[in-house]
Amino acid sequence: MSDTDDEEDAEDTEVEAILSPAETPPRKLNVIWEDDKIQKYLDDDGKQHWKCLWCCRTFQHWNATKALFHVNKENGGEVRKCTSHAIDPLHKQAYKKLLQKYRQQKDSQKNLVESKKRSSDEYLATASVAYTSRKKKVTPGTVPSPGESPAAGQTQAQLGFLHGTPSSGQSTSPRYHQQKLGDVVDPQSEASLTMAIADLIHSCGLPFSLASHHKFRRVLTLSKTVTKKYVPPGRNKVAGELLDLNYQLYKQKNMECLQKEANIFGITFFGDGATVKKSPLINILASSVHLPVGCLRIVDCSGHLESDGHKDATYISSLFIPHITEMEDKTPKCTDLVIFDGASNVQKAGLLLEAKFPHLSVMHGAEHVISLFFHDVFHLHEFALLKRMNRRIYKYFGSGSMHSPYAIFSKHTRDHNSGKSIGLIRAADTRMGGHVISMLRTLRLKDALLSTISSASFLQGKFKIEKKIVDVLKRETTWEFMEKFVRAVFPVLIVLRLADKKEPVMDKLYFYVRRMDKTLEKSQDILDELQLQMKGVSWRILSELDDDDPPGDDDSDNGSEAIDYSSDSNTEDSNAPAPETTLGQKVIGFWKKRRDKLVCDFSIAGWLLSPMQEIRNDSDENMTGEHRDAIERLLKKMYGAELADDSDEMAKILNTFWAEFEQFQNKLGPYEKAYIWNPTNSDLQFGKSHMWHKKNSFFQTKILGKFACRVCSKIVGIGSAERNWGDVKHLKSMKRSHLSPEAVEKQATIYGASCMADAALAREKAQENTSDPYKFWDDEDFDSQFDMFAVQKQPSAKKRYIKCYLESWEKDHVRKHDDVSKAKFLKKYGGLEFDDIDHLDQHYKIDNHDMDYRRGSGWCVKAYTDGDKPEDWTPWVINYEEALHTCLATYYTK
Repeated sequence: MSDTDDEEDAEDTEVEAILSPAETPPRKLNVIWEDDKIQKYLDDDGKQHWKCLWCCRTFQHWNATKALFHVNKENGGEVRKCTSHAIDPLHKQAYKKLLQKYRQQKDSQKNLVESKKRSSDEYLATASVAYTSRKKKVTPGTVPSPGESPAAGQTQAQLGFLHGTPSSGQSTSPRYHQQKLGDVVDPQSEASLTMAIADLIHSCGLPFSLASHHKFRRVLTLSKTVTKKYVPPGRNKVAGELLDLNYQLYKQKNMECLQKEANIFGITFFGDGATVKKSPLINILASSVHLPVGCLRIVDCSGHLESDGHKDATYISSLFIPHITEMEDKTPKCTDLVIFDGASNVQKAGLLLEAKFPHLSVMHGAEHVISLFFHDVFHLHEFALLKRMNRRIYKYFGSGSMHSPYAIFSKHTRDHNSGKSIGLIRAADTRMGGHVISMLRTLRLKDALLSTISSASFLQGKFKIEKKIVDVLKRETTWEFMEKFVRAVFPVLIVLRLADKKEPVMDKLYFYVRRMDKTLEKSQDILDELQLQMKGVSWRILSELDDDDPPGDDDSDNGSEAIDYSSDSNTEDSNAPAPETTLGQKVIGFWKKRRDKLVCDFSIAGWLLSPMQEIRNDSDENMTGEHRDAIERLLKKMYGAELADDSDEMAKILNTFWAEFEQFQNKLGPYEKAYIWNPTNSDLQFGKSHMWHKKNSFFQTKILGKFACRVCSKIVGIGSAERNWGDVKHLKSMKRSHLSPEAVEKQATIYGASCMADAALAREKAQENTSDPYKFWDDEDFDSQFDMFAVQKQPSAKKRYIKCYLESWEKDHVRKHDDVSKAKFLKKYGGLEFDDIDHLDQHYKIDNHDMDYRRGSGWCVKAYTDGDKPEDWTPWVINYEEALHTCLATYYTK
């Protein structure tokens, strides 16, 4: 239909509206979107549009101001005017009233802003003077009063150099100097800006660190380059088109990082569900070597549930499929792994994804497996007693709900920690390993707690603290029991820490699981002994404590709503008590029940393909046929999902891999180069097995290198998905609790990506400043955390490297009779011992402090035998023709 036809139809409608008195006038409009002639909608890509039904034009973005100016045919709205002549008088009147209302609100807002600005200017004038006076003593007469403009006096002072005006009190001839252009500024401007920044941070409740944030500094830098006519963007613009633009830029950057070398290392998808401010949400994240965590989408499931839908496996898998498909279209078969927690609906969703994409695998998040283990352990009676006691300690001394005991305890923590206040940690069942971590902190603050309950302030105060708790804390056996309980399960925290890393650690997971098997066997005797001791009468005090959670021990801060991480479906694992009788056997039984979720084909393959020496030693000694079967299953899935098991192609893949594996295991073929196995290799030093394989396997082998890069580059947990809810909660809180899901998704993506980028830079900087190799924890490390297990060792002597030959520099100094030459020889030979190869019964030790110089021979060391007097020394000439170096080499290479 042409524009002319539109106008004709519109005119007919307008005439009919005038002639028909029964026409219903438009209702009073509070906002332009309530008008029946303005229509909002979303396109297939989710982008916002609105349409004027008068002129049939469509516009992007839901901007009420532009729509109002459009139908009123007014200038100033940065939008095209409506060209229709069919707008009836009743609508025109409604539009005009709404526009007047808008302008009144704008004028009122402008007056309010001007009032605030005047008040702020008055404050800053006073504050800047105060700041300048503190920074530098102000000369009277040079700083204008807050109400006086500094321009007049300042201009006179600035222009004085042109006329050579002498300073007051000077009678000598004036001294002229050339000022820089940058010097001709108000000396109060820097002070005013400094106080304006401080006032912004203080009055708006912003974090103090904002003043030093690099992005805030960038704002100040860019502000110097714009004119005075620049107007900062308003609230709607920041929350609208600028948020969309910034989100698209961050999303594009995330996609580029995820796709970078995806053909070599692959991509991992993971996600989690949570309830934030009564909104059921699911996040979708991806991980690669160049982007450990990338938030792709945060889905609000409210609309799906309102339409009688369910948060079941089919729905969850449908949320991931578009993102996996997008990645696969750019890089075929780049998605290797999907990680979920143990809830049945998400695990089933993983199986649905595996059915659609046969080359990917699904595994349990390692930290959730550890969390289930701790959940089982703290249901045991003995552990439950300690958990209950630890919660009481936090309630009375750590929560702050009892002001005086908390203040007294804080004072003593500062006294015991060099003036630094260290508080107790609140534990909750929803936090993974939270009770063990909380007990570790309680043990660290043992001395501060004992000082608190023994102080005069505490003894004289009438606090409502159960006497039985104070009595229990005074008993040394209480602390001994807590230490031993924590030591028994402490090794599992290492696995939890490994799972929580945002780094590729798949090659280390099974190694640590095997190590936990051994360390928990050692812990069995400890637990069994404690079980017998806790049957005594004295431990009935703990049994009498109430099992209710103390006030303030919830999972929320400052009364805000907590995030519910629970799933709609329970896990498939039952919590049936283990049939074993002793406490140690029960704990080991719980571990064996949960560990199977950690032992998957990916973790076994990573264990066998790790180039790190400790893991290689473990795999060489303990590899079985089951481990080889796991590798073959994973190879078939990743590279031969569409091939028959007995096909020639599949046989070639497997035979090639095992041939290359033999070379890798025995350091043959492309792996026989010594330098790639050297411990100083940075990839081995920092545990980067995937990078080692990329450099030494990917291009040198046909199958093993590609397979190892994919396997060793994977994370093992979804801790980043849990922390993503922290970002969402940070944004969707307090007065922003009604933030739309779209805005939350966009800002959470930007905020999370920015935080992770800063953290990645900090980690890289820390790695640049350290040369410590990757450390594997063992039993000695666990025992060293606790005094009752620690073996007191004598400090090892500093290693000394001995060069048992005549170095080139020695030839130049052996005949130089000066102090420098003497010092260099003492540095090399002083304190060394040797046996005379001609008389093996004579053992010599070289003097540390003195040497002998002889004409013709040069420098000689002074060597003593046992029982020699200071003057009874034997000279040994430093020369390649003499036997000194031979004796040293023979002695130190025994």
